[in-house]
Amino acid sequence: MGRRYHDSMVERLLRRRLVCVLAASILAALYPLLETHAVGMADGEVTACDRLASLPFDNQRVTQPVLRVENLEKAIASCEADLRKHPDHPRLLLQLGALVDQRKRSRWTPSAALPILQKSANQNYLAARYFLAEVMLRSWGRGLRRKGSVLMLDAARAGHLEAQAQISYHIGRMDKANRAEALALGETAVKRGHLGAMAALANAFLMVLSDRNNYGKAAAYLRAADEKGNYDAMALLGRLQVFQFAPNGLRDFIPENPYGGLRRMHEAAEAGNQRAAFYLGLAYAGATNNVSGNRSAMIKWFCRAGERGRYMVAEMLERDVADYRCPEETSKR
Repeated sequence: MGRRYHDSMVERLLRRRLVCVLAASILAALYPLLETHAVGMADGEVTACDRLASLPFDNQRVTQPVLRVENLEKAIASCEADLRKHPDHPRLLLQLGALVDQRKRSRWTPSAALPILQKSANQNYLAARYFLAEVMLRSWGRGLRRKGSVLMLDAARAGHLEAQAQISYHIGRMDKANRAEALALGETAVKRGHLGAMAALANAFLMVLSDRNNYGKAAAYLRAADEKGNYDAMALLGRLQVFQFAPNGLRDFIPENPYGGLRRMHEAAEAGNQRAAFYLGLAYAGATNNVSGNRSAMIKWFCRAGERGRYMVAEMLERDVADYRCPEETSKR
């Protein structure tokens, strides 16, 4: 009796030890995926790349974010030099990728930043997963955009605030279950204090889903974010006030207000908001009776709306989209 009890105890101990060994082996195998700091750089070390290109959405940055890069090519060269000293460091890869993505390219050419960002994302660097998704979603081709929406949702699930805030803009590419999750993650971003999440959710409820049950919430979100100076909210609220078209029932919550709406769009566009600039381009192209058509204003604002705006103004002018250059671009040559 005593011997059998002793043997069973030994068996249990051996089984536990085997489980511990297996768990340790699995963790050792996964460690490269979990690790986000490259060997060879001290924690908190600030490089030239960090000083020139730290990103506001990267919670692991080691210095203040750089909101405007003064010299793009100089910053790229600095990040490349730092990466030669610290090969494949995920933070430096992210910063280099974000810089490379700013280089001019045609609308149909994939960003050269994609493989750089992928290297960082493969190391489970959360901000890189978010930005890689953002670049994919701006890229030409349904395959890349579909992958981008999946990656953005994964980054939002992992807790990245900007991903949670932006994911609602992409629910049109999701099935019903993922839409519900994306909206819930957007609400999480609102609770975390992200004003842009209010604009993204309002856009989803009003412009994508036409969800009349949430028109009141959407209007309240836009008003609240507009009052606090969020440019995405200003852009969408202005658009809804200026353009005659609005989802059925929305006018009970957001009446037409051409003067106030145009003022909001101008303020946001002057601050660099590309959504507002695109809406102004449409307005001055004659898309609404509330604004007089103005060719020069149309070109100006479409050209400040990024590649999508340049594409649109070329179409409006019946020019070759591939070759058309905005006046501001040609004047710099």
